[in-house]
Amino acid sequence: MSSIVIVTGAPGTSKTTLAVHLAKSRERGLHIPADIFFTFPAHPISPYAVAAHAQNTDIMVALAQTAVTFAARNYDVFLDGIFGPWFLPLVASELRPSGIPVEYLVLQAPLEEALERVRRRCGDGKDHIVRQMHVAFADLGPYANHTIDTSNRTTDELAQEFVRRRIEGAFALDLERTIANGAA
Repeated sequence: MSSIVIVTGAPGTSKTTLAVHLAKSRERGLHIPADIFFTFPAHPISPYAVAAHAQNTDIMVALAQTAVTFAARNYDVFLDGIFGPWFLPLVASELRPSGIPVEYLVLQAPLEEALERVRRRCGDGKDHIVRQMHVAFADLGPYANHTIDTSNRTTDELAQEFVRRRIEGAFALDLERTIANGAA
């Protein structure tokens, strides 16, 4: 049976690198990078701005529905982006009707390491975003056990830990509970 794995965390935690690696390791693996969806609006608002909430909500719905579409066609979907716990009830409500198993993996790295990774890719113009999202992912509440620390580890090592812990059910997302927690 196909599945959907949400690979998330602050910028600079190796989300895309791991999601691509995991997708390529599956015969029908599929990587969906959330970042591309933020280029779709003709007049985009920075997703980190308070004014972007409605746009971000619409994009989260579109991402969830896209993931379901592919998973329903027997792809193992690795959905890569910033899916903080604040958006999980919305995403869970979109995914629940499909009956497809969903996992939630939060990658973490020390702030300085995340900053350095992003600086290597983009320069230091995104430091404020890395810092903002690092704080946002600091308190994961009921999802604290869904984490893997990516510091000083190769992609292969991260993938091996994911597979090992996945077998134990460490990343399984209870969609009903997630929706109920969001309604509280």
